[in-house]
Formats: sequence, structure tokens, C-alpha cells
Amino acid sequence: MNFDHWRDRYGWIIGALIILTAIVIIIAQFRSTRPTRSFTLVALATGFGIGGLLFVPSVPRILTALRHFLITREPMATSGPFQVTAVNAVLLASAANDPTIFVQIWYPAAANVPATDLLSESVTPVACSKVMDDCRLSDTRSQFPILLYAPWNGGAKDDNASTAAELASHGYVVMAIDDIDRDPRSPTATDDWQPLTFDFSSAEAFKTTLRIGDRKVRRQAEKALTALDQLKACANADWRTRIQFDRIGFFGFSIGGSAAAEAGTFDPRVVAVANLDGWLFGRAAFGALDKPYLVILTENAVFPTPRQLQSPNPNKRFEAVLTARDLREEMRLANRPAGYGYHVLESFHENLSDEIFKRRFSKSWLLTNPYRVKAIRDSYLLAFFDTYVRNKPSPLLTQSPSPFREVEVLKANEYWLKEAAKSTVQSSAASN
Repeated sequence: MNFDHWRDRYGWIIGALIILTAIVIIIAQFRSTRPTRSFTLVALATGFGIGGLLFVPSVPRILTALRHFLITREPMATSGPFQVTAVNAVLLASAANDPTIFVQIWYPAAANVPATDLLSESVTPVACSKVMDDCRLSDTRSQFPILLYAPWNGGAKDDNASTAAELASHGYVVMAIDDIDRDPRSPTATDDWQPLTFDFSSAEAFKTTLRIGDRKVRRQAEKALTALDQLKACANADWRTRIQFDRIGFFGFSIGGSAAAEAGTFDPRVVAVANLDGWLFGRAAFGALDKPYLVILTENAVFPTPRQLQSPNPNKRFEAVLTARDLREEMRLANRPAGYGYHVLESFHENLSDEIFKRRFSKSWLLTNPYRVKAIRDSYLLAFFDTYVRNKPSPLLTQSPSPFREVEVLKANEYWLKEAAKSTVQSSAASN
């Protein structure tokens, strides 16, 4: 951790403590009958100076955190040229065995369609046929690419609504699904479906986690692609001719990113995959993904140490094993010609979704500016999909160093490549 990173993350706390200590000394001196010595005055002046240098730069972030705590709201302002609206829709089965799927669709709207601020899960979904009657695409462009989105483990389809709106404002149709574990289970279901819980408490529990994870990302990917089929089946002439159903991007947060990667291994319509800080499972974890790929990792995504890989604590050991396996594959994917990887130093896992704007994460707002990280994730997603879905290359992807000071570029990064090579050796040794 370099000094600038340390100062931005923790300096304000040290600065505040120094200033408070100086104030306490002043109060004690004021109450004391003994004269104040020159040394004390110099020390106080130095304390206020150092404390101010550490604390003052963080004042805007602290004020932003306090304001956001009082008015908790996802940032829905967009930067693109298109007016955006959204709808909660019901996609009815197009084949006998297909499920009914609830989705949220963000799209560039015609000028006379009311703009949508933020849809909540309480908004009543409407039938797809009704969507086609009421939702007119913008008339200013003839073709719109479509992006699929999958949320975190157990998450709802609106967990990245602000990013969906941002992408839609630049001419994308974004369709999001709920996590498959939220779907109602039929009482007559005969499969042995289990929700995914990350259990690292024993070797057997770890194997079960991997097995369920592999199965889940496949089903999640199939659900999203079935939703795409159902949307196309119910689309009216305008949507069917103007949306590129055969050339799509797929992105997701956490396990949703894993599902996006898995979809890229078996469906030719998926031409670009973006993974927001998700462990890879299924075929994608073992080299089967050959599509253009973007991964954004948060600060804690680092290669584990040999001590962690050999820890007597199974929870620490097996989590380290999975992290090492994942990061080696992420580095391989990011260092291909059509691969990109970025490590956001001042961020938490939840920073890559709108979950970070919920009040339960308010403590993190004092350490990391959630609006800044949102701008980073949105910028890289837009650049990536513009390049590989729309075929309009963006220079942001190849800029190194990144124009964002918090971002570490993983492509051709000597330190990360060495860590990946070391991890291969360490993991082989740990398994022997």
C-alpha cells in the first residue's frame, strides 16, 4: 500500500486523532496554572499542521457520506445522449418447459415516453405484450445492442440499476434477471436444487460449494438466455428489427459475473463478457471461455500467501485455494488480446453494485467514495461493450496507467504476472 493510498484511506482518521489530541492538550494547558512552554506550542502547531494535512483532504468525502446517510439514494443521473426509461416485465414461456421470467428492462426511449427515475421491486410487472404496446425505442438510432445482466448471489434484478440506466443512456437495451435462488420452487420439483452458500469449513463442504457453484452459474446463464429468447418471441416489429438479438453482451456482479462468463462458453450470441468481482465457476473456471472478457476486481482480490494456502483453519485455507485458482484464470483471461483486467484499490466488493448505496454499508462511505467507484465501473463497462458489441473501439481499455488513480491495470502487469506464476507453484505444493 503506497503512501497516497494509505493517506486517502486512513489518513483522515489519524489526522482527526492528532487534532483531537492537540485540542485536549490545549484544554489541559488552559486549566493548568503552569505556564505553557515553547516546546508545547511548537508541538501543538506541528500537530495541527500534520493533522490538517491528513484530515482536510477528506472533508468533502466525509460531507458526502453524511449527506448520503441522511438521503439514501442510488445515483440515477446519466451521462449519455438518450432519455432512459425502465419497466418491470413478465416474460411468458415461449416453449412448454420454459419458466415465466420476471425481468427489468432499461432502454433508450422515444422522446414522448416518460423518463423513469428508479424502479423498485414493488412496481407491478407488466406483461411483455403490454411492454411492446407502451415502450417505444428512441427514433434517433436505427439499431440498439442488448446487454444481459445477472446479480449477486441471492440478489435482485435491480441491484445495479444505476449502471443499467447509464448504459441505456448510451444506446444499449439492458435486461436484468433475478438470481435463480429467488425463483419460486415448485412443490412437485424432482431435482435436488440447493442454494449456493460459500461453505469452506471442511474439504467435503468445499467440494460441495464448488459443485453447487458450477451448477448454479450454468442455470443462471441459461435463465438469462431463455429470457432473451422470450423477449425476442414477444417483441413487436419495431423491437425485433431494431434490437440486435444475435449479438449481445453479458455482465454481472459477483456470482452474476460468473454466470456471464459461463454463458460465454456455450452460446455464440454472447460476444463479450464482463465480470464484476466474481469468482469463476463451471467451464469458465477452466479455460473454456474464448470471448472478449473484462474483469474488475476490488481491493481485497489479491493472491493469497503460502501461509493462507496452508492454514490449519479450513475456512481460511479453502477460501485461499479458490481465490488463487480464480485469480490465475483471471490473469490469463485479462492478458489475452481481447482481455482486460482492472484492480480498483480503494473499493469494497459491494462497490461494484448499487448495494453499496444502502445504509447498511454507510461505514464504508468514510473510507471509499462510492460515487467515484461507480464512475470507474461504468466507464470501463461502456468502453468494453462499445468496443466488442458495438465495434467502436474505446481508447480507455488500453490506457496504462489508467486515467483513474485508484485503478491498477492487470494486462502486462509485471507484479501480477509474477504473483500468478508463484501462485501456480504454491498451489501445486499445497495440493501435494
